[in-house]
Amino acid sequence: MANMLALIVKKDATGAALYAAKTYWPGDIVIDFAEVEWRPRRDRYTVQHPSGAHLYHPILGKVSHSCEPNCSIVLTGRVLVAARPIAIGEAITFDYQTTESWFAYPFHCLCGSSRCRGRIG
Repeated sequence: MANMLALIVKKDATGAALYAAKTYWPGDIVIDFAEVEWRPRRDRYTVQHPSGAHLYHPILGKVSHSCEPNCSIVLTGRVLVAARPIAIGEAITFDYQTTESWFAYPFHCLCGSSRCRGRIG
């Protein structure tokens, strides 16, 4: 059976964000973003590829940042993978600092984690 996208978009303190519509387990692919748009420069919605280029995917662009994320991004396979169990209704997150060499738009983190770094970028 094909991997069905089980995510919903909701408004939150950061704007529009993705939330789980099903339970994910460690190692589950949450988003497969094989088809991307390559952009000439970074922006709020792009992810820096190891080559230095910047990719955009409309669903990946709605994943929130967390200093203690529930997903990790695997750019070589272009997938977002659950790093721990994710409950229905939980925001989908990854640590933006794991992909970016610098930030065009630094921001104050709202993740609420005890490990929160405060300012990102």
